[in-house]
Amino acid sequence: MANINPKWGAWAVPPAPIPDEEINKRLDADVVIIGAGIAGVSCALRAAQANMRVIVLEKSGNWSGRGGNIGVVNSSFMKEQGYENDPAAVAREWIMRCGNRCDEKLLWRYVQNSGRAMDWLVDILTRPEYGARPALQGLAYKGETYYEIPGSHRFFDGPMARKGARAGAADAVYAMYTEAVKLGVTFLFHTPAQQLVKQNGRVTGAIAQDENGYLCVNAKQGVVLATGDIGGNDDMCEDLAPLANRCHAKMYGPKGGNNGDGHRMGLWAGGSFEDTPFPMICHPQAFHFANYCFLFVKPNGTRFMNEDNYVQGKSISILRERMTFAWSIIDSRWPEKVQASLKYGGGIFWGQDYILGEQDFDRQKDESLLEWGQKRGVVVKADTPSELAGKMGAPVDAFVSAFTRYNSLAALGRDEDFGKRPELLMPLDTPPYYALKFGPALLAVVGGLRVDIKMRVQDENGSPVEGLYAIGNAAGGRYGVDYPMLINGNSHGTALTFGFLLGESFGEIR
Repeated sequence: MANINPKWGAWAVPPAPIPDEEINKRLDADVVIIGAGIAGVSCALRAAQANMRVIVLEKSGNWSGRGGNIGVVNSSFMKEQGYENDPAAVAREWIMRCGNRCDEKLLWRYVQNSGRAMDWLVDILTRPEYGARPALQGLAYKGETYYEIPGSHRFFDGPMARKGARAGAADAVYAMYTEAVKLGVTFLFHTPAQQLVKQNGRVTGAIAQDENGYLCVNAKQGVVLATGDIGGNDDMCEDLAPLANRCHAKMYGPKGGNNGDGHRMGLWAGGSFEDTPFPMICHPQAFHFANYCFLFVKPNGTRFMNEDNYVQGKSISILRERMTFAWSIIDSRWPEKVQASLKYGGGIFWGQDYILGEQDFDRQKDESLLEWGQKRGVVVKADTPSELAGKMGAPVDAFVSAFTRYNSLAALGRDEDFGKRPELLMPLDTPPYYALKFGPALLAVVGGLRVDIKMRVQDENGSPVEGLYAIGNAAGGRYGVDYPMLINGNSHGTALTFGFLLGESFGEIR
């Protein structure tokens, strides 16, 4: 029986069952996986290595691998590079940042097994036929409060990177997909799953639709929901993650693929959701990409937060103020001031993407970005604060007051308004001045169906819905209330890890 909240919209209403007489094809498999992203494809390959017959149903025309970072706690490659994290310390920090609402049992499965999953992936990607080069991301926030640690893996020079794709997840998924096909995994593209089949209390398969009509795929071992998040479904977001709809942009991918299909099918099959509101990944990358750490003001010209913060903190602060954007103010000495700030802070959209051991800041790169922002109208420039306010469309008196107050606090060496660290309380004293428009963009809603440590979907009472599993962003429990930027790309890391673990649990590894 579906656990439907009467306050939810029409998205939650189960559809009428598809009649048997409308099904024109039937297939059999040990494992049926719905979704061909990083979670689904890793699960498919590992299940095939465990001697399972696997069929993957994918609504789009291809597998998907977005983003560049796959974050794990430790790996053999990390140790070779001289880096090793303390798993217990990672778990404690993760739990704190998630407001004690993540599932600690799931977290420890990730903490203890993510290195093994990454070692498996590195072994595949470094084979001659792929030739990818692993590396560790160096870009990280170095503050005491929101610190970020090594563990974010990238892959360069692989087949997809050579074609122009961003180095990282695309090559990872491509290689796993290719290996899975070699082992006989069947991928049915342009074949969206419509409903789950349930008999005698157990999920036994899925009904999908292709160009010829409906087909039913029977699953001897189980059906895996690896369908991504709900970010593309505004109605679901309004009920389950309303902040997602307040983001200026939704940058989830692939477009049209993250509509909560698996969430709904799992719910209709008797599963239940983790507590709402669902957490989300949102980065301050709408409008202009760089925002740094100096003076942030609202559209009305007033300061509203401690700018010494990380990407989630910046984004949530803007949303909390019921805004779609804020302004980041810099002066003409910004290159040297930004570079000086990186030893205290940094991170995404404050520093630059770089590999550990390589150059951490390229002045020309950010100067080009600033010029591009001016051409797009998301960066404005002026010789005086009052003139800058006019170009921002902000009340002149309010902005000049905030600007003057900020510089007085910098001269004092103590932020009496928001507590910014003195090392980052740098004055804005060299015209011309720039205002950089920035706002939160949604990358994914990272909440979903309740699962146990075997990734079995649970009903409202915590009992498993037999034969049904969820991984990736279809699964809940990983984060609770917020996405912890402790290790960049950890959503990909959990997708890889739980896909890997679930796949091998179905049988015996070859």
